[in-house]
Amino acid sequence: MYERVVFTNINFQGNAGDHNCSPFQYYKFPFPIRLAHFPLIEQAIKGEGWEHFLFKNEIIVIGGGGLITHKGNHLQETLRYLVENNKVILWGIGSNTPLEIDWDILNHENVLLAGIRDKIHGIKAEYLPCVSAKHSLFDKTHSEPQGLGLLEHHDHPIDIKGDRISNSETIENIVNFISSKESIITSSYHGVYWAQLLNKKVLYYPGPNKLNSKFLNLKHGINVCDKENYKKLLETSSHSVGLLKESRYLNDEFYTKVVNIVQNLMK
Repeated sequence: MYERVVFTNINFQGNAGDHNCSPFQYYKFPFPIRLAHFPLIEQAIKGEGWEHFLFKNEIIVIGGGGLITHKGNHLQETLRYLVENNKVILWGIGSNTPLEIDWDILNHENVLLAGIRDKIHGIKAEYLPCVSAKHSLFDKTHSEPQGLGLLEHHDHPIDIKGDRISNSETIENIVNFISSKESIITSSYHGVYWAQLLNKKVLYYPGPNKLNSKFLNLKHGINVCDKENYKKLLETSSHSVGLLKESRYLNDEFYTKVVNIVQNLMK
């Protein structure tokens, strides 16, 4: 008999995307909940004094963030521990590696329902974009957007001159910044996604980094730029019309499925 549901996600304060990608933030659930940080579960598995995060025989909702990586990766091994020892629902998590993705985790019998933000065929999961689309900030639009904005991942600077903001800022500041611009260049996953939600022209700037699967598997494809070609690419880039409405609808539908599954397990 289950008495609660554990919600966990990557929750780094220095990354606005990770900090705002849990469904717990956007929905009310009709059952008791405990919150847990995914990084602390990882530390507990390594034996670093967080034993109370070694969950077993629980219902766990994992989402979101780029948690599906490659074999041997610390995020993948933490995810595997949770799946092998609990009943798990995956809510809007995605791949996050330049190497071969270990999708096998989705086939485990303990995965009750899987919604994946990657748009990719041949895996045991449904397409589910990041739940941060439910944030009310995306309902506000700037009356006179102007110019180009640079949205940097705090670990991946953009070598282009211009008005910029870091993904370590609050989601309020970031979304307002995106809304105020006509187009965006970003080195952040959620920078791409949020700019698409706001129907902006957007380019991904990888710099010296290898192209990661989380960008390759976006449903609304993204052009990859550098400091030499970004102006030309912006001229031909398109908008992601309707992505906000679609993303919210899919998350609302997923919410209903999750509630039904959990309530049946708690009977």
